[in-house]
Amino acid sequence: MSEPDVFETRFATAYRRYLDEAPTEVDAAAVVRTVAAAHPRARTGARPWALGAARALAWLVLLALLLAALGAAALFVGSQRSALGFACPPGSTPDEPGPADQARPPDNSPTMAFDRRAGRLVALAGTVTGPVETWTFDVCTNTWTRMHPNQEPLPGGFGQLVYDVDSDVTIASDSTRMWAYDLEANTWTEKGPFAPFADPGFPSLRFYDPVSGLVVALGDDGDPDTLGLELWSYEVETDTWTPIRQANRLAVGPHYEFFAYDASVDRLVAHANAWQPAGDGGRRYEAKTWLFDLRTGTWSPPGTTSPPFGYGGYYFSLGEIAYDEAAQRTVLFSEGQVIAYDAAADRWETLYGTFNWPNACGVRPECRVQPSMVYDPINERLVVYGGNVHTAPEWWGPSDDVVAFDTRTREWTVLLEASEGQPAP
Repeated sequence: MSEPDVFETRFATAYRRYLDEAPTEVDAAAVVRTVAAAHPRARTGARPWALGAARALAWLVLLALLLAALGAAALFVGSQRSALGFACPPGSTPDEPGPADQARPPDNSPTMAFDRRAGRLVALAGTVTGPVETWTFDVCTNTWTRMHPNQEPLPGGFGQLVYDVDSDVTIASDSTRMWAYDLEANTWTEKGPFAPFADPGFPSLRFYDPVSGLVVALGDDGDPDTLGLELWSYEVETDTWTPIRQANRLAVGPHYEFFAYDASVDRLVAHANAWQPAGDGGRRYEAKTWLFDLRTGTWSPPGTTSPPFGYGGYYFSLGEIAYDEAAQRTVLFSEGQVIAYDAAADRWETLYGTFNWPNACGVRPECRVQPSMVYDPINERLVVYGGNVHTAPEWWGPSDDVVAFDTRTREWTVLLEASEGQPAP
């Protein structure tokens, strides 16, 4: 294959990846950065004047094609929805609750991911020892569907599902192996072993890295006094794992932590509530934020302190985290409180509610812990399913309703009421 063909192939792959994750307007500089990061053209000794006439002409043609593609893309990539390749059909009512009598997953806290091309949420539900079921949630009609694929992962999975944009499959793991779900074909494919973490009791899939096109998994090295993480990347096409180098480690003390990938700064955001010495000789929780550069393997020093969240310990650990692409913020939710992190400014703010333990939230729909939460790029909001809600000021009960939070309007919307027999908040 000639050099222009190689470049064209590489550019097409990187450009498609960029469009899948594109902002509301096409940014030519961002396209260049994405291509360069994914496929650097490092050619020792090469000089512009050393290119032959044919190669130079080919590069000029490709440059013209690039500019034309960007111009055309600006016309049809006018919103996040067109970049996704999916939009709710005309007449859809995504803000109205779906039928209350519909079937739903048997587990009120399933692992979930959002299939960007199908426009549906994918969920794996089931107990640690019981059968696993595959469900999808249509965010245009707010309806659940039991999928009945060819096979399903084994019980006892770790962490969350991750949608791999490049491969258009949802990645999952059970206690030992990897799995890939093709929603269009409705098939699960069993893959190879999970990453060889030092401590097999803690690792989980975490997020998709749009620059490398790989899924990233995190594990705890078992040291309670450090943010001692192992990080591995997974490529589903080759079914291979690669360790992610860390140039430095962080000592934070005993902690609870959340992790999310922030596309606005191309960093992994780590938010940890850690015990810190108090002036009275005791200890108190203090929430700090770190950023990890996946390209250099470097953790930043701890950044700003977040607002009080989740009472520091128990309720903090029962919350959820997700990245809001439209707002370009990392969002934490627990017990009726929503806080958001602007990584570019290193600043947290409270978007909704406050937390004053105990039972300050009450019995409103957002007053819940241990839910499942994902970002819906079609309707640009966070979708929260299930968890445990307040049925009385001091009593919790499981619920199978679905609610959504819009970080821009700071409003909650009920997408599906709790079913009959479930506690209504």
